[in-house]
Amino acid sequence: MMYPRALLLLVAVAAGLGWGILEAHAGDVLHGRVVRVLDGDTLILDGDRRVRLLDINTPEMGFDTGKREPMAQEATDALRRMVFGQWVTVQTSHQPKDAYGRWLGHVFWRTPDGRHAWANGTLVRDGYAHVYTFADNALYAPELGAYEAMAQANRRGLWALPAWQVRAAARCCAREDIGHFRLVEGTVRNTAHVRRAKGGRTYLNFGDDWKTDFTVMIADSDRAWFKQAGIRDIENHYKGKRVRVHGILQPVNGVQVRVTHPAQMAILD
Repeated sequence: MMYPRALLLLVAVAAGLGWGILEAHAGDVLHGRVVRVLDGDTLILDGDRRVRLLDINTPEMGFDTGKREPMAQEATDALRRMVFGQWVTVQTSHQPKDAYGRWLGHVFWRTPDGRHAWANGTLVRDGYAHVYTFADNALYAPELGAYEAMAQANRRGLWALPAWQVRAAARCCAREDIGHFRLVEGTVRNTAHVRRAKGGRTYLNFGDDWKTDFTVMIADSDRAWFKQAGIRDIENHYKGKRVRVHGILQPVNGVQVRVTHPAQMAILD
């Protein structure tokens, strides 16, 4: 299964057409053969070009720490089965490289039976990866979000593990969750905008006491990303809605997640 926008781009790639559209939509388009798979979201193309799969994250292999996270080997094996030895196309976004010099992109290829395949989406759909987007460098966030919801509903891969169960905002969260990327679900009860000398903040409160309950914080400097998505009044857009929040839990007052762009919050109503 492939979502329409990604499929149209793949058809253009496969046919050698539409490069103007691709280049307008993304930073670069790379081609090459996959010569090595390092982990579930990192591979190497010929010419020693390292590629980090964009908009997703897989469990860490623990090369530096020696502590391998659950499902890390399975994710690595899944990516290796898909792309090792394949001639692939890598589509990047507005920021084509990261601070380590790795290309950031979505990896596409054509299977032996002529189908088009998408590594990032397949890993999320099959539960080997979760969605992990950035405000200024996201591609296919809605498509990946749909795949993630499918994997969650079917308890595939990560979503069968206790650490990846969705937390309820009303009971968020256990001490061992703090500092980690988690999914939290609940209803926004009230909102507040606080002005500060170095920039204001909007708070979405999921309980009656913001000092102890779960809260989402959106800095004024990030409001532009919501406007780009058509959300001009953040407070009223989310107030009273049941939402699922993606982010790193911080021990601020109760528990807080800083949200920088709309892809981090899905309205469930």
